[in-house]
Amino acid sequence: MSDSVPPVSSGNSQAAIDRMGAVFDMAIEKSAKITEISTAKKAELDATKQRPN
Repeated sequence: MSDSVPPVSSGNSQAAIDRMGAVFDMAIEKSAKITEISTAKKAELDATKQRPN
């Protein structure tokens, strides 16, 4: 996962759109990683709970 985002050249709307896309992609990657970690932690926690039958 890379945190590098392309710079925006002044007056270049395509560069701004590209940068926005890169930021969204980075956010999606980070969100997926957070979901992966939290799902694993929840599974571990659930496995330790004792539930009555």
